[in-house]
Amino acid sequence: MSKNQNNYNPHTRPAARKLAKDLADLNSRGQLASETDGDMVSLIVDGILRGEDISRRYPTLYRKLLENAGLRQALMDALESVEAERAHQMIPLPKTPKTDLSFLLDRTPQPLVEILNDHKWRGTWRRTLEQIQAIFSPPELAYRADPTQFEDPWFTLLRDELEASGAVYTVALECTLSSQTDEAISAFLNLAVTLSSDPKSAWFPLQAVLHWGAYTESIIVPEEGRTRFPDIPLTAIMDIEHEEIRSGLSLILEKTA
Repeated sequence: MSKNQNNYNPHTRPAARKLAKDLADLNSRGQLASETDGDMVSLIVDGILRGEDISRRYPTLYRKLLENAGLRQALMDALESVEAERAHQMIPLPKTPKTDLSFLLDRTPQPLVEILNDHKWRGTWRRTLEQIQAIFSPPELAYRADPTQFEDPWFTLLRDELEASGAVYTVALECTLSSQTDEAISAFLNLAVTLSSDPKSAWFPLQAVLHWGAYTESIIVPEEGRTRFPDIPLTAIMDIEHEEIRSGLSLILEKTA
């Protein structure tokens, strides 16, 4: 069919309109069939493109076309496609929901770093209520095994890096249910240090301050590893029913001397 498409002449559209009228009249009378024939569609479309009167040129095929609903629909689709191609038009694709790519632009808030002098600096992290709620109640959780009596669930509240005074501090704030206090959670600050350049001061000790709802506590971090904050009562960070977190948090890490 494609080799004849350049031989389009003014009779093509009248021939197509005549065919469409005949098919419309037939459909209005309810004379429909169910079989299809791809080769027949190609032959008829080829004839129409050359301006032939297919009712005279192919009387047998034309009668079969008028008796076959599926064949008629296939022919009309083929003609519509060819007409659109000749007019340099693209057949529109089905509309699909717009893909949300906002996650490509979302970034975890970076720490605010303040250099006080060559020996003192301060880093501050903040996590919003929505971010904290998503950690404890992810909206699309696929699977989470039930904790056993030997293994309590752990939650990472933040994990980030801070560069100051020639060193990179890898910081992780994690929590779990307290094993020492009823209706409370334990929070641990994990720190590791790597050298980025010639150090301008000693890496430790550091002071860490955690603000979370009605809870505020400060600890001294003497060295790398895990340091525990005092336990956090659930009443300080959750609603009365202990069902939802009600506040975001901030963590301050400071080299004071």
